[in-house]
Amino acid sequence: MQSDNNTTDVVQEMEVENVTTWALMEEDDWQVLVRRYDIRPLSSAGYMGCAIYLVIIGSLLPAGLVATTGNTTTLVMFLRNRKLRVKPHNILILNLAISDIGISVFGYPLTTSSCFAERYLWGMVGCKIQGFTTFFLAMADMYTLTVISVYRWVAICRPHYNHRLNFSFTVKVVVGVWVAAFITTAPPLVGMSTYIFEPFGTSCTIDWDDPAPVSVFYIYALVLVAYIIPVVVMVYCYWKVVARSKSLLKKVKQSKCKTLSLGEAEEANSTMAECKVTWISLLMVSVFVVIWSPYTFVCVWAIYDPDIPMWLNTLPTMCAKSSCMLNPVIFYLTNPLFRATFRATFSRRRKILPFLSRTKSRTFKVDRTKDGIYIGESRVTLRQADTTLF
Repeated sequence: MQSDNNTTDVVQEMEVENVTTWALMEEDDWQVLVRRYDIRPLSSAGYMGCAIYLVIIGSLLPAGLVATTGNTTTLVMFLRNRKLRVKPHNILILNLAISDIGISVFGYPLTTSSCFAERYLWGMVGCKIQGFTTFFLAMADMYTLTVISVYRWVAICRPHYNHRLNFSFTVKVVVGVWVAAFITTAPPLVGMSTYIFEPFGTSCTIDWDDPAPVSVFYIYALVLVAYIIPVVVMVYCYWKVVARSKSLLKKVKQSKCKTLSLGEAEEANSTMAECKVTWISLLMVSVFVVIWSPYTFVCVWAIYDPDIPMWLNTLPTMCAKSSCMLNPVIFYLTNPLFRATFRATFSRRRKILPFLSRTKSRTFKVDRTKDGIYIGESRVTLRQADTTLF
């Protein structure tokens, strides 16, 4: 009996020793990573704050309210409403939703769980996968928004070319967006720079302060093609679009006092709808640029001075991570068609006809047909309904 008790005690001691040994090994592994990659861990309160923030914007349970469900809802709307799918411009919105879903599902949960654990849980392989995946999807977002800016410029400033932006052309553009995003983000996987831990240790990004010449070349090229060029294109397009929109709206207001041809009335009605959609897409692009600009600034700063204050490293990163939840929020708050389609998608009838019947209409005085044939002065009411979401 005594022998059995001794044996039990020895077994329990061995189990405790094994657990302690594994705990020490895990701690040692983390400490090795901390020293090797110059990680500066946050306080427990800092990690908890980051974890709660990431949960709210859409990494775990509240994703049902913000990022994952918002973008999944957009995807479901396209799958259930053929009228949305046949509009070429809407394919770009679908592309945004897909990339945002990818970020919220495959990227942020790794960072969130690591923040709760106060250490990165997924090893160097997981770090490289997360760094590449989130950066790849973020670049797809950036390039898609750039294309949207160009589409808006064509629609407002060069409407005679609008017919070229058809479905097949837009599909090719979307493929080009993903190819460009891959070309931009793949070099660190083959030795041109690398993906490593962020300074706070629970997220991964490009090694911005790698002194190797090939890495420095890649970083400068990356800042140029992934930020400066897209932002310049977007600013130029919307500068032209806003100027043109103001001019067109002025003409539309003046037309209320004049008698138009039927063609001029349709053009004025279309102009009002296009201008409203333009302001929505401008808001979407502006928010994206504002959110990502601080992170880009800090990354460029790190090239010259790696010893950036920890709070300045962490806050822009957390700010940039909110980008995946913003597009569906902007759509829902600003676009009546999106709200109506959202409600109709999850109703039994799944139709947007009730919305179309309530769409704001405009009345114009006309006295000629499109061909200029005089028909006598009359009033024509035109609806603004359209199936373009942006």
